[in-house]
Amino acid sequence: MGEDRNWAELDPNLLALIYKKLYDTFDFIRFRAVCKQWRAAAPLSEHPPQFPLLLEGDPNPLLSSEFKVYSLSTGKTHGLQLPQAQDKMFFGQSQGYLVTFGIGDDSTPVLLNPFTRAEMPLPFEKCNYYSPVYIGTDPIRNPDGLLIHLRCPKKGHRLAVWNKEEKKWRFARMIAGSGGVCHKGRLFICCGMGTVAIDLNTGDKLLPIRRSNQMPSFYCLIDAGSALLGIVQHHLCTDGISLENCWFEVYQLEEEKDPPRWAKLSDIGDLMIFLNSNNGFCLSADDFDGFRGNCIYFTKWYAKHDNNYMTLIGRYEVGEKRSEVVGHSRHFGGTWIVPNVYQ
Repeated sequence: MGEDRNWAELDPNLLALIYKKLYDTFDFIRFRAVCKQWRAAAPLSEHPPQFPLLLEGDPNPLLSSEFKVYSLSTGKTHGLQLPQAQDKMFFGQSQGYLVTFGIGDDSTPVLLNPFTRAEMPLPFEKCNYYSPVYIGTDPIRNPDGLLIHLRCPKKGHRLAVWNKEEKKWRFARMIAGSGGVCHKGRLFICCGMGTVAIDLNTGDKLLPIRRSNQMPSFYCLIDAGSALLGIVQHHLCTDGISLENCWFEVYQLEEEKDPPRWAKLSDIGDLMIFLNSNNGFCLSADDFDGFRGNCIYFTKWYAKHDNNYMTLIGRYEVGEKRSEVVGHSRHFGGTWIVPNVYQ
C-alpha cells in the first residue's frame, strides 16, 4: 500500500486548479472549510465565477426564515437560514442582492445579501414596490451608482439614485413601464411607445426608440456590456411538462444608427441569458467549463395531478430555435440569482 497523503499539504497551485472549477457556491464553501491551508489557498477575493442559483418560490408571498436555492449545475437544493427575512417580501435581484420589506408598520426596505446576511436599510417612505435596478459591486461599503425603482401610491413611479458627492439619495420621476436596466450611463425602460432612455447624469428623457409595427413588445431588456438586448418571449399553451412551444426572439439596439433602431439577432455568441420576472441578466459561457452559450435559461411552472406546483427550468437554444427541460424545482416560481459570497 502507498503511504498516506496529507491533503492539507497539497501544492497551492494544484488547489487553485481545483477550486477555480467550483462554479457551485456551496462546493466552493465546502472546499474552504476542509482546513486552514485550503481556506488560505482559496481566498474569497479570488473565488471562481459563480453559476446562478434559482431562489425557489414565488416572490410575492411572505418569506420564511429559510431560503431554498436550487443548483442547476448539481441538481441539488440547499437551504439558507435567514431569520431577518421572516415574514417579509422581496422584489428583484441585482449583483446577488435582494430588496426585502415587511408588511404593515415594519415596511422599511432593506438591501439584503442572502448568502452573507449583509444588509443595508434603505431610508425610503412607504411604497408598495421596491426593485433594484442597478447595484454596484459592493453597495454596502460603496453605494455609488445604486438605483432603486419605487412605486408609491400617491407619487407614482420614481427612481431613487444615490448621490455620492452629497452622500444622500435623490429622486426622479420614472416612466411607468417594465424591464428597467442601466446601460452606458442611461436607464432604459420598456413602455407602450417602445423603449425610453433616460440620461442618469442629467435626468433628461431622450427620444423614444420606437418598435416597428411587426415587432412584438419586449419581455425585458438585458445589459450585455457593449450591447443592449431586448427579449421577446413566446410562452404558448403547453401540455404538462412540454416546452416545445416556448421560444424567444433576441434584438440588439443599433445605437450608432440615426435614429437608433432594433435589429433581430440569429445568435448571441457565447452569452447565456437568465430570465426572471420582467428582468434578467447574462453571463459568458467561456467562464464555465461544461456550459455552452447561445442560449436562454427560463422557468415555467405547471400544476401536477395532485394540485401541487412544480417549476420547470428550460433552456432555449437560440441557434437551433428549440427549448428543452434541463432541471426542475419542487416549488412554485423562482428567481435567478448570482451568489455573492465575498461582500
